Amino acid sequence: MRERGGLTVVDLKHYAYCPRIVYFTHVLHLQEKETEAMSYGRELQEEVLLTPLIRLVKARRVEKDVELRSRTLPLIGKLDYLVTTKLGELIPVEVKWAEPTPKGKAKPDHRAQLAAYALMLDENRDTSVKRGGIYYRRASRLVIVPIQIEDKENVRRIVKTIMEMIEEEDYQPLRQKQKQCLNCGFSIFCRPV
Repeated sequence: MRERGGLTVVDLKHYAYCPRIVYFTHVLHLQEKETEAMSYGRELQEEVLLTPLIRLVKARRVEKDVELRSRTLPLIGKLDYLVTTKLGELIPVEVKWAEPTPKGKAKPDHRAQLAAYALMLDENRDTSVKRGGIYYRRASRLVIVPIQIEDKENVRRIVKTIMEMIEEEDYQPLRQKQKQCLNCGFSIFCRPV
């Protein structure tokens, strides 16, 4: 779900994880090598039950694979699940074949992805998304993430930064820990020292 000249929400997630990933995909036009965890996560996603969240928020409706497009940014994406509560609140939910942080919180790149979906829901569904969820499949844990205006503004900044990086073909320095490189499908192109 990529448009010429535009970004996907996954691009934002990748940028938050490591800016070099976006450089590789948009400037060098390289394809990420699928890792075992990525493949396994895609297979399991179909089996995930959101029953705890549905009960918690008294869900009225659950939509799957919701395609979204920003009205103000060159940004599109496909949300895993959109939960609508009985009171009409919209709660975006992403499923990850991963674990939360050691403190049980959402990872920063996943928070950025959720904020991007929230921003697009705000624009397209005349709402103000205040929270989202990330279901960490490996830990069988649902993490509720508060989404604030600052998070949505951060999405705007990231999109602007990514677009400038692509335009200038700016190769980004490494800023993550090498531990993150172990599961990266781009490690064959980017051999950190």
